[in-house]
Amino acid sequence: MQRRDEQAPWQVLHRTLEEHLEALRARGDAAAAAELHTIVDRWWNEQQEWDARMADVLTVHHEINNALVGVRGNAQLLLMGPAGQMTGVRERLEVVLRESSRIQEAAGRLRELKSSLGGQAPHSRAA
Repeated sequence: MQRRDEQAPWQVLHRTLEEHLEALRARGDAAAAAELHTIVDRWWNEQQEWDARMADVLTVHHEINNALVGVRGNAQLLLMGPAGQMTGVRERLEVVLRESSRIQEAAGRLRELKSSLGGQAPHSRAA
């Protein structure tokens, strides 16, 4: 479970609204509590659906990392072979490796975002 400071803002807001709802009930304001309960439930259900859709969309990080394993591995193999000794080829392969590292970092940020939405991020990392 995430700590409060690691939760998405809407999760903190939901808890705050629930606390306010309980305070209304404790004061005996049943009408206001019922109205707030309806509003919070409707919003929270929509938020949960959105979170689930986003977590599903954000699985793209896994596909990106899988593709990068092949790209980086092949570039590294080429660098070790005779083609990697040719100046122009070597420079281009180094660009491929450098740029694929940037893509891998971006995919990592997608993984973190998915995790913050409650989705499980894979524990493996691409090369």
